[in-house]
Amino acid sequence: MTKENVLEALKELGFKCEYLGEIGYGFSYEGTNYLYMYNPNDENFLQVAIHRVYELSDGGDEMFLYRLMDQVNSSLKYTKAYRVGDSVWLFYEREIIGDEDYTKLLSCIITHLDQALFFALRTIKKMMNNPGDGDGGTYIPVQDDGDESPEE
Repeated sequence: MTKENVLEALKELGFKCEYLGEIGYGFSYEGTNYLYMYNPNDENFLQVAIHRVYELSDGGDEMFLYRLMDQVNSSLKYTKAYRVGDSVWLFYEREIIGDEDYTKLLSCIITHLDQALFFALRTIKKMMNNPGDGDGGTYIPVQDDGDESPEE
């Protein structure tokens, strides 16, 4: 069963999972809280998330939220940003096919989500420093050169 395999692999990686009720299992990596969201209706569906990357109460409006999701979803592979309530969450979703190395797979998923979080936080900073005209159409390039300042 996939749930037991995932939980065992997380344990092997050194994570202490906490059952959070229907939402799934929580664990922490380098100060970030992750969720393994088990779907009892589809045991082959693997979903890991970082919740509340950005919330409307953080100072933006709904267009800011959608622009952020657009930046993440159009720039990154494998991880996607979705709106859950009034916040943006990052998800990695995958179908489990046959015999998988769950430890290697989850290590890769956590790495992708960690990189996506870094990208999203940089994007939020750039968007806040360069607010659009309110139409949600402003594209803000995010470079991987370590330069935190927007291009002139």
